[in-house]
Amino acid sequence: MSDRAQRGSAPIPGQKARKERSWRFYAAIVIAVVVLVFIIQNSQEVEVDFIVATTSTPLFFVLLITFALGVLAGWLWPHVRRDRKRQREDLRG
Repeated sequence: MSDRAQRGSAPIPGQKARKERSWRFYAAIVIAVVVLVFIIQNSQEVEVDFIVATTSTPLFFVLLITFALGVLAGWLWPHVRRDRKRQREDLRG
């Protein structure tokens, strides 16, 4: 038997251990591909009104910004909730 077989599945020094990817990684890839296809198919110019400014821009740009803001909000929301929960627990305890 080789030395590696005797050690089991221990990684060789200097070599990174293989990390399993979770379902969230694959879900994110699928969502990103669907969003990209949707954005590419919607390339016409649209007029965008934002408070007092009006501009004409490609729809894919508006969709990309909206998607990025949605990702940012989805990433921030659990962090904000966790911090608020900690603050309430600190006030009680």
